[in-house]
Amino acid sequence: MNIAICDDDRDFRAFLEDSLRNYFDEKSISLNIFQFESGEKLLKNELLFDLAFLDVEMGNINGIETGKELKKRNPRNIIFVITSYNGYLDDAFKINAFRFLSKPLDVSRLYKALDDANDLFKNDIIVFNDIITGGDVRIYTNDIILLEIDGRKTKIITVNGTYLSKDKITDWKLRLNGISFVSPHSSYIVNLDYSIRHTRTELVLAQKDLDGNIVERFTVSIAPKKQAEIKKAFFYVLERR
Repeated sequence: MNIAICDDDRDFRAFLEDSLRNYFDEKSISLNIFQFESGEKLLKNELLFDLAFLDVEMGNINGIETGKELKKRNPRNIIFVITSYNGYLDDAFKINAFRFLSKPLDVSRLYKALDDANDLFKNDIIVFNDIITGGDVRIYTNDIILLEIDGRKTKIITVNGTYLSKDKITDWKLRLNGISFVSPHSSYIVNLDYSIRHTRTELVLAQKDLDGNIVERFTVSIAPKKQAEIKKAFFYVLERR
């Protein structure tokens, strides 16, 4: 887990990092914490963060503007806004701030907020061993485009790359129980959030860039007995967009 602390108060950054390490150590969750004294320095870093703690009142780029940019890079970034001035609350809502923290830091309130955030991670992140690299990887379920059988293994195609899992596709079906995940054929699980076209026998999915341009297309077959189910699911997901 990557965590960013962005605050111009060095002592506060150190205290917050210690508090975070105590919390996650007890839960045996490994993490990397990065401290930044300004929004400018944080945004120069190309890492994607799972959690970000942003002080509102900083230099030229305040916490709200920093948060907006982080959300563009990773919409699932959970942002904690640090402020004691309620005048910023409306702006903080615009970046979907997860919680508001004030100084001096109430550690018990922080830990309660982290409990809530941890529940989101449990529902949104899958950890598995990637045969290609030989190491464990963490992916967001919403970043999965499709999975397909590859011999006795399962290929996982995501917006960030392709992985290979020793787990059977039937095991993955149990892990991916969101409404957008369907199995149009025994060889596939697809995320309908990436679907762009549907026919009676085929489903087309696409990965797009930030401007909405298609980067890559994927076409999967729909089994005859799955046609009615996939048609219904396709239009249901389409209505939610």
